[in-house]
Amino acid sequence: MEFRPVAVFPLNEAKLLQDQLKAKGVEVRLEHNEATCTRGCAVTVEFHAKVSDIDIIREVITENFVDSLEGHEVDWKALSSVYDSSQKMATCPACATEFETTNKECPECGLVLG
Repeated sequence: MEFRPVAVFPLNEAKLLQDQLKAKGVEVRLEHNEATCTRGCAVTVEFHAKVSDIDIIREVITENFVDSLEGHEVDWKALSSVYDSSQKMATCPACATEFETTNKECPECGLVLG
């Protein structure tokens, strides 16, 4: 089976995911590509896998995401909100504060939206 690029990840995250998948019998390869990868403070690599392993990879990534949320309250409505300057009010996707769209920045957390 041929390995194909699946995603670009930060190097440390890619190595952790590679180890987790290896424990499940899934081989992945981390490759550098000048067109997609970065160096310096934020080193990234391409994550290559077999198409037949995509479902297992998706499952592990989902488990990691759910684990990262443990102990935190997540306001899914706020997280999925979209800043629309044509509306009178907006909800900050970072902290769920409602504010008038005449402001381009959340008055609570400072997230710039406009």
